[in-house]
Parts: sequence; C-alpha cells; structure tokens
Amino acid sequence: MNEPSRPPEKSSSFQVSISSLTLGTLYEGVLAFSSQDSFETLWPSVCQNVRWLIPFRRMGILLCVEGGFEIAGTFAQGSFHKPADSHFTPEGEDLKRALAQKNAQWIRSPRQPGVGETSHFTRWLLQDDPDMLFVLPMRGKGKTIGALLFAMAPVEETDKAMLSTLGTIYALHTGMACTLLRISEERREMQDRLILQEKLASLGNLVAGIAHEINSPIGTVQSATDVVTRCVNRMESLFADGKQLEDGSINGWYQKVFKILKENTDLIATAGGRIANIVRSLRNFARLDEAEYQKANLREGLESTLTLLEGELKDRITVVKEFHEIPEMFCFPGQLNQVFMSLMQNATEAIEGPGTIRIKTFTKDAFAHIQISDNGKGIAPEKLKRIFNFTFSDRGSRVKMGSGLVTAYNIVQRHRGDINVESRLGEGSTFTVRLPIEEGVSSNRA
Repeated sequence: MNEPSRPPEKSSSFQVSISSLTLGTLYEGVLAFSSQDSFETLWPSVCQNVRWLIPFRRMGILLCVEGGFEIAGTFAQGSFHKPADSHFTPEGEDLKRALAQKNAQWIRSPRQPGVGETSHFTRWLLQDDPDMLFVLPMRGKGKTIGALLFAMAPVEETDKAMLSTLGTIYALHTGMACTLLRISEERREMQDRLILQEKLASLGNLVAGIAHEINSPIGTVQSATDVVTRCVNRMESLFADGKQLEDGSINGWYQKVFKILKENTDLIATAGGRIANIVRSLRNFARLDEAEYQKANLREGLESTLTLLEGELKDRITVVKEFHEIPEMFCFPGQLNQVFMSLMQNATEAIEGPGTIRIKTFTKDAFAHIQISDNGKGIAPEKLKRIFNFTFSDRGSRVKMGSGLVTAYNIVQRHRGDINVESRLGEGSTFTVRLPIEEGVSSNRA
C-alpha cells in the first residue's frame, strides 16, 4: 500500500511574506509619501515606507541631471541622509545599463568581477556585501526622472517577479509625486516672481504721485525757512544798531515779526508732519524693514494705502470708511497691502469723474471681510468671468499686460482666502476679500 504523499514543505523564502501583503499595505505606503509638500519630507518618507515592501540593506535615491545623477538621499539602518557630495556617475556597465532601462532591473552580486564600481556612493551602497542590486526607475511625464537603488538582502528567485511588480508600482507613484511636487514648486516660484514684479510695478506707479505729495510740503518748508531767515537777519541788524524796544514803532515791528515767525514755524511743523506721514505709510505699505510673515493689523495697511493714493483721490474722489473691528492676524502684510493697492487703483480708474469709494471691514463666520466699492462704470458680464485672468490693454503708446488682479487673487489664495466681485454696468463694482482670522497661510511660506 502506497503511503499518502506529503504536502510540499512551505518555502522559507520571501514569497511567504509577499503573499501576506495586501493592496492596502502598498496603498498606505504610497499615501504616506504622496501627502508630503516638500522634497525635504518626501524622500525620507519614501525610504521609510518602502521598507515594508522590499527587504533591502541600503538604499539610494537618484535623480537624473545633466551628465549623470544627483543623489537625493541615502537610507540605512532606519536613518535618512543627504550626502554632501551629491553628484554620481555610474562606472560599471551593468549599473549603467540598469539605470538606462524603463523596467525593474536586478544586477548580479557586485562582488563578482565586472561590476567595477569605485565611487564613494557605490562603496557605501556595497558596504554590507549585498546579495544583489535592485534598480527601480522613477518616471514622470513619459520619461525617466531617476531611480530607486537598493542593496538587497538574499532573495529567492521565485520572489523576484513579485518584488519587481510591487517595486515598479511604488517607483511609479514616487515618480508621479516627484513630478507633481516639482510642478508645484515651479508654480510657487512663478507666483512669487509675479508678486514681486507686481509690487515693483505698483511702487513704480506711485513714485510720481508720492513725489508730488512730498514736493508740496517741501516747498512750504523752503518758503517758510526763507521768511524765518530774513526775519532773523532783520532782527540781528536792529540789535546791532542799538535800537531800543521802548520805541513804539520798533515794538510794533517786533510783534509783527514774532507773529510771522510763529505762523511759519507752524507751517514747517505741518509740512514736516505731512512728509513723515507719507514716509511712514510707504514703509508700512512695503514692510521692507520687518519680518515678512507676522501678526499684523489690516486696518493699518488700508490706511497706509489710502495715504499713498491721496494724490490720485483728492479733489475728485471721496473715500467713505466704515471700519469695524478686525483682530490682528498672521499673514504676509506687505502682500496684502499690495492686494489693497491693486483693488483701490482699479476702483480709482473705474471712476472717470467725481465719485465715491467705500471701504468696509467686518468679521463674519471666522473670516475677516474687506469690501472695496466704487460707483464707477462697472464691469461687463462677459468680462466679469475673466476678471482674474491676465488681460491686455492698448491704452497709451504700447500694449501692456495687466496682472494686478491676477496677483491679488494668488496672494489671497495663498492666505487660504478668496475674492468675490459684484458689478453692474453704470453702477459700479464691489470687491470682497475674505481671509481666515485663524492662521491661514499655506505652509509653504517661502
């Protein structure tokens, strides 16, 4: 009688642990690093989470650059490091070919002849005498952008196919996350450049008006100083001639001189105060001598902006202020001042003759509201849909791109707020800026 056949012994290979993995494990790992918003946190997260999928001893992340690779980071014994010398050029033919492929690659033991790697990074990677090197290309926008490179612990041949599949999925998501993060950083850099350019343009447009505003009180100071100088010189000459104060005519003359001196002193003080107010408003608007991200009072920004625009407003536009209490809030005050400037300039340009601009502030539903209204010509409905897009104007001698409202929109979005606009032709427009009172700026403050 034949003995019943025994079931085959279970392999002690990595296949046993592979079979216990679920798609949820892979999903959780991908989700963990996909939520990162900077490369400083992305790469450590990629290394930490891939440990549950691939049995490696050491790991390196390579990014494609001109003439070779950049080492984005290395990982061993639970620690992530960014090497000081980040440039890497593979020397061995096996590694060169593997890094040039689109699919997962296994390289025979580096201790066998023919690998021929002598670089510092490769020596570090081979330090624990790995059994194999495992290369997973990262791809984005249809091309290879880098690779995940593993120095592997011993792996059965039957496990390699499963590891290649899991690793390929992981590397694919890593490449997508890297590409999206690069696009996001490029977008932020472009927005920062746009904000800076618009701020410089706004300050440039103010130069003529501010020069006029400062020129008037300076003229007053110069004129008053001339009068005071002539009075003082006349008094010195009288004292030099020995004139007595008891002389009635001399006494009357002195009273007249003192009155003129007092009036001119008051003029000098008023003019000096006006200049100081303009300079203070300009400094508050630009915030050049303060930390960029700070707790600020939005009312001060509105008042400073109005002061700088006074030359364009006076004798033509009446400003009605309805300021209700708004608590101080963390923000980029210089950038928000730029938003206020852009909206007020638009309101000023919309009023072709005499008119009124109303500014109202209030809080509602944990948001600070800033409303800027005008009774100008209004905005056509077809243009209202594209109000926050780039526009072009042919006013003047050349075509000019208008980006003020685009920049204002991006700044408010950066503060996790929004801008709404209501307008009717011939009746005017109202722009409402909503900003969260609690700290609401994007974590990417750079």
